[in-house]
Formats: sequence, C-alpha cells, structure tokens
Amino acid sequence: MSTVLTIIKKEFRRFFGDLRLFLMTILLPGFLIYAVYSVIGNVTTSIIASEMQTPQICVVNMPGSLESLIAPPVFELTDDVPEEQEAKEMVASGELDLYVVFPVDFDEKVLGDDHTQVPNVIVFYNSAETQSATAFTTFSAMLSAYEESLSNLFDVNKGVNGDLADSTSVALQVVSSIVPMVLIMLMFSGCVSVVLESIAGEKERGTIATLLVTPIKRSYLAAGKIIALSVISVLSGISSFIGLMLALPNLLSGVSGLTVSLYAFTDYLLIFLVVISTVLVLVSLLAVISAYSKTVKEANSLMVPIMVLVMVCALVSMFVPSASIGLYFVPVLNSSLCISSVLSGTMSALSFGITVAVNIVAAGLLAVLLAVMFNSEKIMFNR
Repeated sequence: MSTVLTIIKKEFRRFFGDLRLFLMTILLPGFLIYAVYSVIGNVTTSIIASEMQTPQICVVNMPGSLESLIAPPVFELTDDVPEEQEAKEMVASGELDLYVVFPVDFDEKVLGDDHTQVPNVIVFYNSAETQSATAFTTFSAMLSAYEESLSNLFDVNKGVNGDLADSTSVALQVVSSIVPMVLIMLMFSGCVSVVLESIAGEKERGTIATLLVTPIKRSYLAAGKIIALSVISVLSGISSFIGLMLALPNLLSGVSGLTVSLYAFTDYLLIFLVVISTVLVLVSLLAVISAYSKTVKEANSLMVPIMVLVMVCALVSMFVPSASIGLYFVPVLNSSLCISSVLSGTMSALSFGITVAVNIVAAGLLAVLLAVMFNSEKIMFNR
C-alpha cells in the first residue's frame, strides 16, 4: 500500500508542481465554459430580442377583411405608401421588412360565391435579412390561417391551451438533453490532457525505465498511476461541471424556471458518483492506450477512434428519452443516460446501480490489463 501511495504522491507532485498544467487542466476549463456559454447566451438573447421587434410593412390595397389581422403588435404599417420600385429598394436595403400587394377586388373574389378566379397576393421580402424573413413567415402563416377559416370544418384547441407542461418541466427537459453530452466530453478531454502524457510521455523520454527497474511490483505502479490520474481528472470534471451549471441560466435565458437550485443536493451527489465511475473507466482505457503507444503522438492518434465512440455515447441521451435497461450495461453510454435521467427526474435505483457497478467493473478489468502490460518488457521498453 505504501508503494502505491508513493506513486500517487509522485504523480501529484508532477501535476500540482507545474502551475501552468494545474491552471490549464483544473481551473481554466470551468472558467472558459462559464465565460463562453454566458457570452453565447447573452448574444443569443440579444438576437432574439432584435428579432422580436415589430416588422415594418407596407400594404397596397388593404382588404377590409384583414385590417384587424394586419395590425400592431404583429405588424407596423407604414403611413406613406411609396411607389413599387421605391418600396422594393427599401425592402432590399432593410429599411422595410415587407411590401405586400393585394388585388383590388380581393374581398369580392374571396368572400363571393365565384371561386373560379383565385386572387394572387404578392409579397416582396429580403431573405438575407432575418427580420424580413421572419416577417414573411409570419405573414404567410397568417394568410394560410385566414384561408382555412373561410372553409372551417373544425377547430383544434380553439381558446384552450392544451400544453400541460409547466416551466420547470421544460427546464428539466432542456438541461437533461444538453448537460450529459457536454459533461461526458469535458470529462474525456480532461482525462486525455493528463493521462496520455503520464505514461506515453515517460516512455518517450525514457524516465519510466527507472521506475520499472526499481524493486516494486509493476501492478502497484499501474494502480498508483490510475488512482492519481483519476483524482486529477475528477477535479477537472468537477471544475467543468460547476462552470457548466453556473452558465446554463445565461446560456438558456429564454427558458423560464432554469436555475442552479432546480436540483437537490442528492441529485448533484448522484451525478458526482456517476462522474467518478466514468472517470475511472476513461482513465483506465486511456492509460492502456498510453502504455501501448511508443510516443505521445502515437497515443493521440490511437485515441481518435475512442473519442468518436465517446462522442456517440454522449449524444445518445439527446435522442433516447427512455432507454432500455440493457443500454445501462454499456460503459460511458450508461453514464450519459444515467446523468440525463437524474437531471430529468426519471432516474431509477436499478439503472443507477447498474451504471456505477458496470463502470467500476470495466475500470477494474482495464486496470488489470494495464498491470499485465506493465509486466511486458516488449510493450514497456518498445522492443
């Protein structure tokens, strides 16, 4: 046991003794996530606010049947009606959002009995301008609804709001879709930043040979490295998770009811336990790849397919609202699904237990494989 602690202390001294490495791995991820996501949220909010401005439109031959619909606050009608060419130029330059031309006899043709001649409404807009394109979509939808109302056979939810979801349910759904994907990828990147260099880097520099010739069991050396690297990776994951949760209210400012206090302490504890078990799997897997590689460059190349698989597992939770119990037996994928279920309030004790147990078993098997690799002269000395 003392030998394992010695290896752990050595890894801690290497990591925490390098102030730049500590800041880049532990503090910077959480800060960058909070800063970047907050900026994205504020910019998105500003764009949405600008898009919510009342569109400026010009209507020629306004039908009496549509005067109440084409009015504020949906549309802002211009008082002066310019010539057609001038109006088109104003739309193209962004001074005007829509230029609409109705036929003179629009109401007579629409409301009359003779429907052999279909009136044509011409709408000029600028698809390169977001405000104009949005106004065109709104105006077209309004005309379509008016057309349907002329031959109305039945209504759906007329005067009734059929959506029974409250703001908290919407917030839970949004968070449970985004957080697992981001958190899994952050954990993986944190593990990569510390694991590959620890073994492949020492092999490349030749310093690991000194450790291997010392009178200690190589399995203790493997265990000490995995434990130390797991602790460091967990710290990186915690930093990223805190930054992400603090930035979510800013990133999703349009979702009401979204705050950090949305979850109880037990929810964060369950996520933390899943994070620890997932980090053990990722660290053990990357440690095996690092031990097999001759250089850090080779380790990074071998890590690419693993990164793709991890990304796929992280994305699954966004598209699988209710997973079968069998998926919880797949390492990393089960973590993504379990975190999503915790955040959505649908987690079961069985799925959580399977997730943690499977991850720990997988990490243990990979640790055994790493110990076997450490005992191989061919692998460790690149023979």
